[in-house]
Amino acid sequence: MRLGIRLATYLCLSLMVWTAGAESTHHHANQTKSASCLICVVAHSANPAPNASADAPAFAAVGILREEAVVVAPRVEFSDLSNRGPPAL
Repeated sequence: MRLGIRLATYLCLSLMVWTAGAESTHHHANQTKSASCLICVVAHSANPAPNASADAPAFAAVGILREEAVVVAPRVEFSDLSNRGPPAL
């Protein structure tokens, strides 16, 4: 089972490498043949023309921020200071 999956993987990778190599190295003697070549048509149609129609941003108030003062009383208890005695000199 694993051998079959490994061979299928190598076959797919090999086909991908050979296709990429053939696509990048092929050329045509004249322009009429490149217009009917499927590889050339697909290669040039993959880059769509940029669309520069940007809408103006619309600003709207979402909410109002209300700040409230937060007062916390300091609290130190004996257990917060740990249970060790002072260091011996």
